[in-house]
Amino acid sequence: MTTEPADIPDPRVRMLDDLIHGRWVLTLEPTPDGGTEVVAYRPLGWTGPGDPHERLAAPDHAALRELLARHHTTETEQTRE
Repeated sequence: MTTEPADIPDPRVRMLDDLIHGRWVLTLEPTPDGGTEVVAYRPLGWTGPGDPHERLAAPDHAALRELLARHHTTETEQTRE
């Protein structure tokens, strides 16, 4: 794990904060092979950073948590540029 500046929260903590505060909506969707995937969408009417029509999907909750944490890290890096 790399050391981050104190003013940037841990992406795993930020991901949980985003979920708790409604910055992402989670749902389960069927896959063509009969399984399910965990999907995160921005809430209806999203005006915050990023694409309001963004859709992130993963095969399970653990993979989606990692995807959301990486997504936040990428958003943070783009904001600094």
